[in-house]
Amino acid sequence: MPRSMTPVCAERCVHFRTAGTRQRKKSRTQATLNTSTRRHFHTIRCAEQREISAHVFSTRNILTKSSVIFRRLVLTAAGLKALASSTAANGFLHKVLGAGGGSNGHDGFSFSGGGGGGGNDPIFGAQPAYARTDDEYEDDIYGLEDDEGDDEEYEDEDGEEDDDSEGGRDVESRGDKQGSQLKKAKSKDSFICESVLATNLPTGPGIPTKSELFQGLNARRGVELSKKDLSDDLEQLLNTGLFANVDANVTPKKSGYAVEFVFREKIWPKIQTFKVAGATALPRDIELQVLQAAQKSQNCTVRVLATAKNIIESYYTSKGLTFGTISHFDGMENGEVIAHLVEGEISRVQAVYLDENMQPIEGNKGFTHPRVIQREHNFKVGNLYNVEDAKTALRDIFLLQLFDNVQVVPRPDEKDPSKVQVDIMLRERPVRTAETELEWSIAPGEQGRPDLVSARPGGSVFFEQRNLDGWGRQLFGSVSTANFFQPQDDLGFKLEYVHPYCYGDGDAFKSSFKTAVFNTRKLSPTFTGGPLMTDVPAVWIDRAGMKATLTQNFSRQSRCNTSLVLEEITTRDDSGAVCAHGAKQLSNGVLSADGPRTTHSETGTDRMLFLQSNCTRDTTKFVNGTQIGSRDIVQFDQSLGLSSRMPIFNRFTAELTRFFQVCSENKKTALPPPVFVAHSKLGHIVGNCSSYDAFTLGGPHSCRGYSVGELGAARSFLETAIELRIPVPYLNTHAFTFWESCTDLNSSSKVLGNPTEYYRRAGKGISYGFGLKLGPVRAEWCSDNNQGNGATYIRFGERF
Repeated sequence: MPRSMTPVCAERCVHFRTAGTRQRKKSRTQATLNTSTRRHFHTIRCAEQREISAHVFSTRNILTKSSVIFRRLVLTAAGLKALASSTAANGFLHKVLGAGGGSNGHDGFSFSGGGGGGGNDPIFGAQPAYARTDDEYEDDIYGLEDDEGDDEEYEDEDGEEDDDSEGGRDVESRGDKQGSQLKKAKSKDSFICESVLATNLPTGPGIPTKSELFQGLNARRGVELSKKDLSDDLEQLLNTGLFANVDANVTPKKSGYAVEFVFREKIWPKIQTFKVAGATALPRDIELQVLQAAQKSQNCTVRVLATAKNIIESYYTSKGLTFGTISHFDGMENGEVIAHLVEGEISRVQAVYLDENMQPIEGNKGFTHPRVIQREHNFKVGNLYNVEDAKTALRDIFLLQLFDNVQVVPRPDEKDPSKVQVDIMLRERPVRTAETELEWSIAPGEQGRPDLVSARPGGSVFFEQRNLDGWGRQLFGSVSTANFFQPQDDLGFKLEYVHPYCYGDGDAFKSSFKTAVFNTRKLSPTFTGGPLMTDVPAVWIDRAGMKATLTQNFSRQSRCNTSLVLEEITTRDDSGAVCAHGAKQLSNGVLSADGPRTTHSETGTDRMLFLQSNCTRDTTKFVNGTQIGSRDIVQFDQSLGLSSRMPIFNRFTAELTRFFQVCSENKKTALPPPVFVAHSKLGHIVGNCSSYDAFTLGGPHSCRGYSVGELGAARSFLETAIELRIPVPYLNTHAFTFWESCTDLNSSSKVLGNPTEYYRRAGKGISYGFGLKLGPVRAEWCSDNNQGNGATYIRFGERF
């Protein structure tokens, strides 16, 4: 944050920075507290313990002048590593408490001063929701220097006096240097501070420690102090509003003077009622919980108020409302305590476009229309800032694939520091891209040496327009072939257009329309030989046509796709000729072409028009890298027989998978928890379905241990699987063991031409095995129960 964005208090701004003991030095958090000083003072108590009194400031006036400091944690999504982190920000309002004079003073904390204490209370101000624990970042913001000796200066936090031996060793190690500093004091009222002590300092959760309180004081070990410096330190401690009185004792030592601050805690009557002002998201139960906890104490002290503060702010943090903080308390003098709350209401949401150097573009003009960004986040003016909304916005905006860098940054509202302005920082990707790939196939040649299969290159050409007219509409195209010199032999292409929010920006389902024109070629697993028949001529399925799809999103992972497909299907052999029947090689080496028909018609070509729907309900989540939850998928294809040449059929499948967490994960490690997986899938076909659309059994996503289609082709099937995943120490992954079964339910004979029997396949199978998952790779050993053989496989992706 630029230094100019931090408001400065009247005449002087004193910075306190949290620094823990040496044991907590690596995890320390810094907090900056501002207090107004040098205003309307009557008398000052210095080393001689003169009485202190401070002019009364009204809470409203000082709140207006108090400093608001925001720290931010920028979530950056760069490249494909978008979802690395969450976004959060920190902003809190420092309330300033009036100082009470004598025994009848009044303070802005809204309770009696009780003998000289009072003033600003930075400790009970709004604490940071999420602050960067980056010392260099905060030092740059607040103008602080990281003094490695800070922790050693104020490491005593229990109210007892510091051990003089350590301070003595420190002083003696400097020896003559300290003595020379003492001799060079500017006046007789100046002295060298040898050590800083604290007596009767209250401790407890939510109460500032000695290191926190003393961080911005003038009194430091080895520093030359004057009476004015010491009186300023006393004033700063009193202005926290935590103490009824603070005295300073200066005692001569061997190489200087020891400064001892003696604290007297404020005590008020027992809390009778407790209310929260300014809360819109806090349930009444939390107020009652605070009241019950406070009434356990006979008096109202700083510890009681700290407990109330912790309870309320912990609730807001648990709900993701990280700006929900208590600004100040009042009403302690009569037992009717009121906690004033700041919740972090959003006052503005703006998209900020960045150039290549991550600097805002002049005029804030980007190619993408701002409404494309607005419909992807839940930030609204008047709502409370929620860190979960920031995470969702970061993920969804990056998934648009329009930006290579996304940041969500809350900032203080300059007009009202209790409110938040949300800036969404965006760096756009190139709108148009094109890629070309060339490839040559290599196979073993003579004497086993690698040789080119053909000198003619294959490859693909790909192009895309990611953002048509700046509204996020996309156009993709690709062309591929195995021979660029004769592409007509196996040319494959695809042209796709995507129109997001086809029903308008207000569509809750984020409906998108997609249309595609395609020509693809794939090897059919229906016409594959069993384990006893290996030399089977391949049958290729060419599909050319067009497809229109409407997608509706019910949640981030649950959606429904409805498509209308018109296509022409042609079956071909390895030479590219139309193949109307399957073939196999007989025992005498003769090729028999009297196999089952490859298409519904006898010509080797079918034309179909059908309606396809796919609905997915997915509630899974990742716990230390492994899935937990449930997933259900239902799909059906209904053909529309517009002529006698078009087959009429209905093809239905249902898939149910459950991921059960066996026991809780270890919070201290990144090991995934043990998981038990149960999976079941079934399908059925009614009508004149062609062989190439029959269900194929076997393969890595059907029944492991068998090749794709090795078990057969069926009109009905049932597959079941169970898997136990066990964490592996040190690797932060899991090993697994599984059992799977697949059967055609005796429906293979109903497939046109019965390819299961013709190619001597079993129609059912069972497998079991074990494996290890390493990132996206699965290494597994599987046993084929039909043949009694085992084999090792390396696969990519998840089984379920």
